[in-house]
Amino acid sequence: MKYRMVVSDFDDTLLSSAHTVSTANLKAIKEYERAGGKFVIATGRMLNTILATVAPFGLTGEIIAFQGGVVADVTSGEVLMKKYLDSAAAYEILDDIRKFGYYVQAYANGRYYINRMTERTKYYTAVNNLQPIVVGEDVAGYFREKGLKFDKIVFGLNDRAEDDDYSEVEKTINFFNNKYAGRVIFNTSNILLIEAVSAGCTKGEAVKFVADRNGISREQVICVGDALNDLSMIEWAGLGVAVSNAPQGVKDRADAVTVSCNEDAIARVIHDYCL
Repeated sequence: MKYRMVVSDFDDTLLSSAHTVSTANLKAIKEYERAGGKFVIATGRMLNTILATVAPFGLTGEIIAFQGGVVADVTSGEVLMKKYLDSAAAYEILDDIRKFGYYVQAYANGRYYINRMTERTKYYTAVNNLQPIVVGEDVAGYFREKGLKFDKIVFGLNDRAEDDDYSEVEKTINFFNNKYAGRVIFNTSNILLIEAVSAGCTKGEAVKFVADRNGISREQVICVGDALNDLSMIEWAGLGVAVSNAPQGVKDRADAVTVSCNEDAIARVIHDYCL
């Protein structure tokens, strides 16, 4: 088998826009695993929420969460690798976010903390089935007081995602990446939220960790995704694939483009390249 490992982003890649995973995708994954292949999900979602979501799929091996910040065993939940966001940088970022008046989510200990309730909160809560803890505008002060370590910070420019403009999101990402270069990486999985993780904490780094752990070479890995936070693994893989619903900038940097998340993209990739 040329490609011994297939890594898929979750939202808008394996998961359809209707928030379902198709029977065709699950069937292809099982067929690939029976043939000796290894299938891994790499998501920006929290570890506990993605584990609960994929539990019915019967997956084995590793799962990547927090955009590469955590690698865990998908069946037991045992953490195999974890990288926290630097606290000093996190406090600075939260101060900037407060100054600009952005909506923010900060993650620690399997919970997420917000500065205020918004339309974004309602959507995120519905998708992840996880209630937030509202701590007020001084999120940095709350984390200092409680002594919490940051898994990830996520923020939005407006309280309603519908008010966001993707060009403004990109400008904001560039601003923060320049300001915190070498310390923190900023990107996005969609227009809803901008994500901040520790430098060196990417899906690409996490995929490399899983591949090395299983004696699989880079050339034997396919990575599939749709968003900016998938680029690190798409570009690292032996074959990087973008789904057709990805932004043009992601498709331009992939080795191949497949069908959309609503057309059984993962099944198509497995059948086209692996079986």
